[in-house]
Amino acid sequence: MKLAKYQEGLNALCFLDLLSLKNPSLCVKLSKSKNYNVSCIEDKNLNADFYKCEIASVPFILALLCKMSLEAEFNELDEGYLSAESCFGEEEALEILEFLKEAKCIIFDENLYQHKDFENIKYFLEKLCEHFNLLLICSNEKEEILTIQNSFNGLLELDNFDGTIIMQAPLEDKNLHCSSSFALIAKVKDEDKINLKINTQEFTAMVKIDHDLKGTVALFDYESTDFAFSKAQVKVIK
Repeated sequence: MKLAKYQEGLNALCFLDLLSLKNPSLCVKLSKSKNYNVSCIEDKNLNADFYKCEIASVPFILALLCKMSLEAEFNELDEGYLSAESCFGEEEALEILEFLKEAKCIIFDENLYQHKDFENIKYFLEKLCEHFNLLLICSNEKEEILTIQNSFNGLLELDNFDGTIIMQAPLEDKNLHCSSSFALIAKVKDEDKINLKINTQEFTAMVKIDHDLKGTVALFDYESTDFAFSKAQVKVIK
């Protein structure tokens, strides 16, 4: 399937995590259309109605949308299970399916290339685009060919993202930006100096509590080619 480049004014269903940080120019272009965004973290600078879901649950949400719009093809899927696992209600799914009748494209986050179930993500995206006659766009706006599997092979289980979760994000500093909720879970205070362990990497950083951030995902700028959301160990340096 050929990916397209976004054209200003096209109504979009988005699966984007903090686009205003990662691709500000696309974020600006989306200011002139009606958009819905499904994410685990709200982007206040993105012009879109926000629908909250669990971290990394996009394949389950897409499966739910396919099940509810293409019943005969996906009759083996269980709406209740998909909804419960992704924390994404069937009523919300109905609202999105109604919106897709006036939408012109689906935009997915380039981070999904690193998702462990990207093969199914691509499969579901293609099905929805074909059914609703939509363009498919990646947040990096590269026009390339996506290779899609021939059949649905069953969903991989979602990973557990309880605890202290870090999202890799392009920031203007090397501080750990978090909400009050994250600080409470991690047992840190504003301007604490911390040791931060993310997968196999370790960093020293300073905590910056941002009251505009909601939820329990903190932001940190570091080099990695892995999926952008990771569990982290946070320890205050005395």
